[in-house]
Amino acid sequence: MAIQAARISITGMNYLLQNNPQTVDPFNRYTKAKKTITAKRIKTEDDLLELGNIETESKLYFDDELGVYVPTRWLTEAICTGAHAVIKVGRGKMRGGVFATSDKAKLAYEDSAKVKTIADVVMNPKFRHRAMLPQGQVRVAKDFPIFKGWSFSTVVEFDDTVVDFAGLRKVVERTAQYVGFGDFRPTFGRATAEVAHV
Repeated sequence: MAIQAARISITGMNYLLQNNPQTVDPFNRYTKAKKTITAKRIKTEDDLLELGNIETESKLYFDDELGVYVPTRWLTEAICTGAHAVIKVGRGKMRGGVFATSDKAKLAYEDSAKVKTIADVVMNPKFRHRAMLPQGQVRVAKDFPIFKGWSFSTVVEFDDTVVDFAGLRKVVERTAQYVGFGDFRPTFGRATAEVAHV
């Protein structure tokens, strides 16, 4: 058995839509801020605009040092989930054989130079997507952070008794193109991939 390493570079073919699930926690500050507005029986236009701002900010993956990022678990989970279809290795086995070397991968994207703080994303219409989504019997407007011309790169370690380099490359390339990353995939988030030994 040998642990090897590969650099995986993902380049988007269309938009990347983020949806950080942190608001499922009832104690999360964004959850509480949204509740203050949604609890109102009559909402003003300003309330609705603020709700959109909160939704966009809460769904963004942002680090004060890295800026906008993607969690590397997106990639490792995609590899583990897609491995059986491509190389006939089960998800459980793959989870014990592929590991990201860091939790976050900095996202490169169009106009990233304009983003210094989280507010630079939230308050810029270029980085916002509004979707009309079904909720029960009605449709409601929801806001998401969105990025064009995006890419990220990270290093993964892999156990070559679970998956060899050629197999890893096949899984990553297929998953990037046909499954994608982020929310509402594969409508959004489809990508190309390059995998290189390090």
